[in-house]
Amino acid sequence: MQKNRSQFTVRRLVLNAVLIALYVVLGYMRIQLGNSFRISIAPFAVILCALAFGPIDGLIVGFMGEFLTQVLGPYGLTLTTPLWCLGETLRGFLLGLCAVLFMKKWRENLSIPTGKMLVLIMICCVTTGLISSFGNTFALYVDSKMLGYYSYAIVFGALLVRLLLSAITSTLLGYISAGIITALRKSKLI
Repeated sequence: MQKNRSQFTVRRLVLNAVLIALYVVLGYMRIQLGNSFRISIAPFAVILCALAFGPIDGLIVGFMGEFLTQVLGPYGLTLTTPLWCLGETLRGFLLGLCAVLFMKKWRENLSIPTGKMLVLIMICCVTTGLISSFGNTFALYVDSKMLGYYSYAIVFGALLVRLLLSAITSTLLGYISAGIITALRKSKLI
């Protein structure tokens, strides 16, 4: 009997839980530059999950990881907490969708991606990273309007720098994730 790879097995649920925990831990290990810039490697867990398991797992890890980071962090549970989760949720879902639709050959092959496939992975990672940044900017806009601290400079003044940082970190994390996923598949851990 052939195993259905799209099924949620206990092993896969545990891996998702570990990746959610990894996201939360990595979320605390970030570089904060003022109020507008944050360099974090927390999306590594979402990128790894989405590329390895697809859109539903990516969505779950992205939402739950950011939700727990928000609730357990200095912000707590607020009316806009779901909006702050939007960026990573979109990243996980859309990157997982890209992996399923465009990277089928790499997902079935056990070799490290090179050439066009590596470029495709990087393009998908950067694109979804930028979408995540726009989602966070939207959350910042709504949050600032609701709580009365709106300023064009706060919300949109540093958007280009945030997008550039997102593109750089997404590229690096996607490259690292592709190698790790290949190694995990070769050793039959995923």
